[in-house]
Amino acid sequence: MTDDEQQLAALLNDLPGHDDAPFWRGLKEAAGIHRIRSTMSSAVESAQDGDFEALAEFVLDVFNRDTRLKDITAALATHLGSTLRARAWIADAIAAADRVNRSHVEDPLDELAEKW
Repeated sequence: MTDDEQQLAALLNDLPGHDDAPFWRGLKEAAGIHRIRSTMSSAVESAQDGDFEALAEFVLDVFNRDTRLKDITAALATHLGSTLRARAWIADAIAAADRVNRSHVEDPLDELAEKW
Protein backbone atom coordinates (compact mmCIF):
# COMPACT_ATOMS: atom_id res chain seq x y z
CA MET A 1 0.00 0.00 0.00
CA THR A 2 1.38 3.41 -0.97
CA ASP A 3 1.41 6.35 1.44
CA ASP A 4 -1.44 7.98 -0.49
CA GLU A 5 -3.53 4.81 -0.36
CA GLN A 6 -2.86 4.53 3.36
CA GLN A 7 -3.86 8.17 3.90
CA LEU A 8 -7.05 7.68 1.90
CA ALA A 9 -7.98 4.58 3.91
CA ALA A 10 -7.25 6.41 7.18
CA LEU A 11 -9.43 9.35 6.18
CA LEU A 12 -12.32 7.10 5.19
CA ASN A 13 -11.88 5.20 8.44
CA ASP A 14 -12.87 8.45 10.20
CA LEU A 15 -16.38 7.99 8.78
CA PRO A 16 -19.01 5.71 10.31
CA GLY A 17 -19.30 2.10 9.20
CA HIS A 18 -21.87 0.45 6.96
CA ASP A 19 -24.34 0.00 9.83
CA ASP A 20 -24.81 3.73 10.40
CA ALA A 21 -27.60 4.05 7.86
CA PRO A 22 -28.75 7.54 8.96
CA PHE A 23 -25.28 9.03 8.34
CA TRP A 24 -24.93 7.42 4.91
CA ARG A 25 -28.50 8.34 3.96
CA GLY A 26 -27.81 11.97 4.91
CA LEU A 27 -24.55 11.99 2.95
CA LYS A 28 -26.28 10.39 -0.04
CA GLU A 29 -28.94 13.08 -0.02
CA ALA A 30 -26.38 15.85 0.48
CA ALA A 31 -24.26 14.61 -2.43
CA GLY A 32 -27.28 13.95 -4.63
CA ILE A 33 -26.26 10.43 -5.63
CA HIS A 34 -28.32 7.26 -5.84
CA ARG A 35 -26.18 4.59 -4.18
CA ILE A 36 -23.58 5.19 -1.54
CA ARG A 37 -23.24 2.35 0.98
CA SER A 38 -23.12 -0.41 -1.63
CA THR A 39 -20.66 1.61 -3.74
CA MET A 40 -18.47 2.18 -0.68
CA SER A 41 -18.63 -1.53 0.20
CA SER A 42 -17.53 -2.54 -3.29
CA ALA A 43 -14.73 0.05 -3.26
CA VAL A 44 -13.47 -1.22 0.10
CA GLU A 45 -13.46 -4.81 -1.21
CA SER A 46 -11.45 -3.73 -4.26
CA ALA A 47 -9.00 -1.87 -2.03
CA GLN A 48 -8.56 -4.98 0.10
CA ASP A 49 -7.51 -6.75 -3.10
CA GLY A 50 -4.96 -3.99 -3.75
CA ASP A 51 -6.94 -1.84 -6.21
CA PHE A 52 -7.58 1.58 -4.65
CA GLU A 53 -8.89 3.16 -7.84
CA ALA A 54 -12.55 2.46 -6.98
CA LEU A 55 -12.08 3.98 -3.52
CA ALA A 56 -10.45 7.08 -5.01
CA GLU A 57 -13.25 7.40 -7.57
CA PHE A 58 -15.82 7.02 -4.80
CA VAL A 59 -14.29 9.92 -2.86
CA LEU A 60 -14.13 12.12 -5.94
CA ASP A 61 -17.70 11.27 -6.98
CA VAL A 62 -19.17 11.93 -3.53
CA PHE A 63 -17.11 14.78 -2.12
CA ASN A 64 -15.84 16.72 -5.13
CA ARG A 65 -19.15 18.46 -5.85
CA ASP A 66 -18.84 22.23 -5.67
CA THR A 67 -22.56 22.80 -6.11
CA ARG A 68 -23.34 20.60 -3.12
CA LEU A 69 -20.34 21.39 -0.93
CA LYS A 70 -22.37 23.17 1.74
CA ASP A 71 -24.74 20.22 2.18
CA ILE A 72 -21.94 17.64 2.08
CA THR A 73 -19.96 19.61 4.65
CA ALA A 74 -23.00 19.80 6.92
CA ALA A 75 -23.58 16.04 6.64
CA LEU A 76 -19.94 15.34 7.54
CA ALA A 77 -19.93 17.90 10.33
CA THR A 78 -22.64 15.94 12.15
CA HIS A 79 -20.15 13.09 12.51
CA LEU A 80 -16.80 14.91 12.64
CA GLY A 81 -17.98 17.53 15.11
CA SER A 82 -17.52 20.79 13.24
CA THR A 83 -17.81 22.41 9.85
CA LEU A 84 -14.12 23.31 9.94
CA ARG A 85 -13.09 19.68 10.50
CA ALA A 86 -15.48 18.57 7.75
CA ARG A 87 -14.01 21.06 5.26
CA ALA A 88 -10.46 19.97 6.11
CA TRP A 89 -11.45 16.30 5.83
CA ILE A 90 -12.99 16.88 2.38
CA ALA A 91 -9.91 18.74 1.14
CA ASP A 92 -7.58 16.02 2.44
CA ALA A 93 -9.71 13.19 1.02
CA ILE A 94 -9.95 14.78 -2.43
CA ALA A 95 -6.20 15.43 -2.51
CA ALA A 96 -5.40 11.85 -1.49
CA ALA A 97 -7.89 10.44 -4.00
CA ASP A 98 -6.38 12.57 -6.77
CA ARG A 99 -2.91 11.28 -5.94
CA VAL A 100 -4.13 7.66 -5.85
CA ASN A 101 -5.86 8.08 -9.23
CA ARG A 102 -2.73 9.55 -10.80
CA SER A 103 -0.55 6.78 -9.39
CA HIS A 104 -2.60 4.18 -11.31
CA VAL A 105 -1.78 5.69 -14.70
CA GLU A 106 0.51 3.20 -16.37
CA ASP A 107 2.62 5.76 -18.18
CA PRO A 108 1.43 9.36 -18.15
CA LEU A 109 3.61 10.23 -21.14
CA ASP A 110 2.03 7.48 -23.25
CA GLU A 111 -1.41 8.73 -22.25
CA LEU A 112 -0.44 12.30 -23.16
CA ALA A 113 0.97 11.12 -26.50
CA GLU A 114 -2.31 9.34 -27.28
CA LYS A 115 -4.21 12.59 -26.69
CA TRP A 116 -1.93 14.50 -29.06
